[in-house]
Amino acid sequence: MKLGIVGGGAVGLLIAAYLHRMYDVTLYTRRQSQADLLNKSGLRWIKDGKEKTFFVKAKHIEQSEIDDDVVFITVKQYDLPKLALSANKLQNIPTIIFLQNGMGHLPLLNQFCNQNIVLGVVEHGALKYDDRTVEHTGEGKISLAVWKGEIGGAQCFIEQPSSHFPFLLKKDWYEMLAMKLAINAVINPLTALLRVRNGQLLEVNEYRSMMRLLFDEIQGVLSFPNEQQAWDNIVHVCKKTANNRSSMLKDIEQGRQTEIDAILGYIIEKGKSMNKQTPLCEFLLHAVKGMERRGSENE
Repeated sequence: MKLGIVGGGAVGLLIAAYLHRMYDVTLYTRRQSQADLLNKSGLRWIKDGKEKTFFVKAKHIEQSEIDDDVVFITVKQYDLPKLALSANKLQNIPTIIFLQNGMGHLPLLNQFCNQNIVLGVVEHGALKYDDRTVEHTGEGKISLAVWKGEIGGAQCFIEQPSSHFPFLLKKDWYEMLAMKLAINAVINPLTALLRVRNGQLLEVNEYRSMMRLLFDEIQGVLSFPNEQQAWDNIVHVCKKTANNRSSMLKDIEQGRQTEIDAILGYIIEKGKSMNKQTPLCEFLLHAVKGMERRGSENE
């Protein structure tokens, strides 16, 4: 099976590293320089202090025809609008899988006319060091759920499980995305604002109280059937990734744009549609966007 991966970030590199042995993988990058580097020097994978180099095909997406059987879209949510403008480049792909954080990208999916559209949630820890190097910092899973059509070619990933890189099929795409959204909405902006690792949110009583207040506000909008389970999931992820710096914190530290609009922005807008106030979410949204602006001005 021909497998395409759009996006050469941490998630795209990690998926390529694990699936290249089983499938004919092509990694489509935004920059020609990254594709050239991967083709010349290979993909460098690190885990538990060990490293290996794999060779996968890499192409500049703007210069390539995409004719794979299944394509993972791993670009950040804020890069999706540009990709949607060239959705015709992907229109002949039978099954396309979107792996974005948050839920702000859902309206854009209507611009893709593929037969099967699948949504996914990545629970692995991955850290990109440079254009060819990714470290697998924490094992998890990738959950998939059908948004349109059928599971299609993505069924292969579920039927050929890997103990280190498993895929899991979920029945309800909304519940799957909403749970991941709640985790990101609590952990990411708070760690970015406080400049702390994930585990410190639980270790400091005042920070844990902030987590709970924020979760209660989010619960009022997303309305999880089992509120305690949803809270326990957030605490579990915080403990499991205790030593990690969240992606939003790393984005702020490196002067990059964050995914705050896809995460808290979605909750705020949904709250407005329900006539529910979300003052904590709005406060954090403005705080993170202010830090983004300050970072870009200091470059």
